[in-house]
Amino acid sequence: MHNRFISTVFFVIFVAINSITVVKGQSTDSLLYLLNHNFIKEDTNRFKFLCKIAAKSIDSDTILKYSEQAITLADKLDHNPAAAYVYKGFGYLNSGQLASALECFISAADYYKTYGNYTGMAAAYTYLSETYNQQENFDNAEFYLKIAVEIFRKEKDEIKLASALHNLGYTNYCMGQYDTALNLYSETIEIYQKLGIMKEYAFCLGNMGLVYSKKSEFQKAEDNLLIAIAILSREGDERAVTQFMIEYSAILQHKGEIKKGIATAKAGFGKAERNNFLEYERDAASRLAKLYQISGRYDSAFYYQSIFINANDSIKSLKTVQKMADLRTGFEVAKKQSEVDVLEKNKLIQFIVIIGLAFILLLAIGLILMYYYSLKRSRKLSAALDERRILLERQSQELKDQREELKLQKEEIISSINYAKYIQSSLLPEEEKLESLLGEHLVLYKPKDIVSGDFYWISYIENRTVIAAADCTGHGVPGAFMSMLGTALLNEIVNKEYITHPGVILRHLRKGVINSLQQKGERGEQKDGMDIALCTLDFENMKLQFAGANNPLFLIRKSDLGEVGMLRCELGGDYKLYEIKGDLMPIGISDRMDNFTFHEIDIFKGDTFYLFSDGFVDQFGGPSNRKFGYRKFREQLLINNSMSLAENKVYLEKILYDWMGDNGQIDDILVIGFRIG
Repeated sequence: MHNRFISTVFFVIFVAINSITVVKGQSTDSLLYLLNHNFIKEDTNRFKFLCKIAAKSIDSDTILKYSEQAITLADKLDHNPAAAYVYKGFGYLNSGQLASALECFISAADYYKTYGNYTGMAAAYTYLSETYNQQENFDNAEFYLKIAVEIFRKEKDEIKLASALHNLGYTNYCMGQYDTALNLYSETIEIYQKLGIMKEYAFCLGNMGLVYSKKSEFQKAEDNLLIAIAILSREGDERAVTQFMIEYSAILQHKGEIKKGIATAKAGFGKAERNNFLEYERDAASRLAKLYQISGRYDSAFYYQSIFINANDSIKSLKTVQKMADLRTGFEVAKKQSEVDVLEKNKLIQFIVIIGLAFILLLAIGLILMYYYSLKRSRKLSAALDERRILLERQSQELKDQREELKLQKEEIISSINYAKYIQSSLLPEEEKLESLLGEHLVLYKPKDIVSGDFYWISYIENRTVIAAADCTGHGVPGAFMSMLGTALLNEIVNKEYITHPGVILRHLRKGVINSLQQKGERGEQKDGMDIALCTLDFENMKLQFAGANNPLFLIRKSDLGEVGMLRCELGGDYKLYEIKGDLMPIGISDRMDNFTFHEIDIFKGDTFYLFSDGFVDQFGGPSNRKFGYRKFREQLLINNSMSLAENKVYLEKILYDWMGDNGQIDDILVIGFRIG
């Protein structure tokens, strides 16, 4: 699956590279000849030649060398260096220096944006996402790919759009969002079919087959993989055919068709062996060992397990040899350069040597006079230094042991927090549930840390839909514990006690938090709790009930319909934004412990509601590094009301990203919106 993704990313890169057409069809050697023999006189053409050489090179060091020269020349010419930064990023990406690759692709995107080339910026975002995918930072990869997709749609660039959609499908696959991945692959396939790009169409079909396999829909997986194998066989892509045949044998194993699985895996093994695809030879051998073990043919299972072990060891050895060869090459280059420098500076060195010898002679006379005194003193210093050295060595070992221990503790903590993220994510409502209960909706959910103190919750009980958005005290691990407590209490109150009245739910929730945290209201006691906005929707009677603890509810509706709450924003259009305030007291112990105010309003088709935490409005950024603020937030929601909520989500993410700039995220962010259909 990963190999298919790489090919798709570099299909976009191929398009970007071929936009620089200086001398079409020439090899890297011929370009270097022209450059090194001063056939390229004009600096602008020289910049293009440097980019062309970087584009055509496969060696990382060569790419980095000529792209850096191109960047230096662009700076001299006041020319857009974005393309050179892209190639430099490829050089770092190919050599595994992911942090440096990210820096280059971000610089390229910024330059493209500055010069108004939004297609180039979107392509740079695609390369950024590939780098984040290699870091397994799929949230960032998804964020940049969504922006790229939006730009390619706007520019109507179908080839780049298809590639970005394909990559976004892979990212969602890695995040376990299989239905979303299938939707993206389906749209990609339609574009490739329309454009007649059969090889990429087949790659996408094969990737869909792997997603269906993860969903245990093995017949669909088999159908897709077989079509992909047939097309790629005609196209002559042996590597892709080999990979998908091995994946197909795994599906046959899941279906219990062991004999057929063995035959398919053997065919894949044969192709890998003939073409020297060592990694696929290893994968096919592993699959055959498992299939033969299931069928009870343990001698064959042992034979292929041995091949798997040898192939795996060979791959590791090849990587080690390559690394040593790279180090050796670097050493030889540095050595040759040193020899050249010595020859160039020979005369200067001779002069320095003469002066140095005279100085050394004078110094030697002084040293002889001081020797006797220094010898006696040095013996005492030597003994003291030995003691100091032994002490430093002991301290160094202790620090090393402590560092290793801290590293292990950090890894254990991070592992535990990542598992906590998995648990917390499983408690949040699934997309399908939100779709079925709310219809058109958006959820913008961005934890500050691995786990979040913000959470959202939804349930359908007594013919009513109850939805809540909450902001717990703190963020990270403490906030996550509070969010899990809030989720558990809401399940108890609504789903077990059948309570749907928002004010009563919040009163019970407050009581549950106080009892769980054993809060007494004593002086100096930690006042943990949460702010929350909670609605109950009765679609049969077109009613909405609301209660809030420190958090309000926003409503956007047509200007000619009835006013509700407080009018907070109107921009001269057909819609106005109203705020229904919550009570100024939290869920938890506080100075004020009144009942929560109950609001009930009539709802109409086209009404749009928003529940949110304070993370978005409190985010620092912008030209003056200030908070985003409620006023700007309300205006933006009203401006975006003409969009679909899915488009609104992408636009809000882009606005947040542009506003943050170089600032870090200061709090968990949660915005939920739904539109009455």
